[in-house]
Amino acid sequence: MRKLISKWRDLVAWWENKPLQEQRRLKSFIPWALYAFAVLYGVVYLSILNSVNRYKTGTTVKSWFGGDLPEVERQKMQQAKDIEESFKELRKRVSGNR
Repeated sequence: MRKLISKWRDLVAWWENKPLQEQRRLKSFIPWALYAFAVLYGVVYLSILNSVNRYKTGTTVKSWFGGDLPEVERQKMQQAKDIEESFKELRKRVSGNR
């Protein structure tokens, strides 16, 4: 704990020894750093959401009593089948059925 307090005092002393113009210049980087963090967090968050929900199609349309309507169920099954078939067509054929 003492080491942490010592480091903090060193940091405060370093900051107080800076001229006022340098302090303003360094403070101006704070909004940019927060903006960069928010953008990076958003990109990572959206990529995780995309990977988690990749094969969940049609989960937003629900009937009043819970569960999907039969037409929606058929559409979901058709979409899942179409997605699976499109991946099969993209795969390269190899010898030995591997």
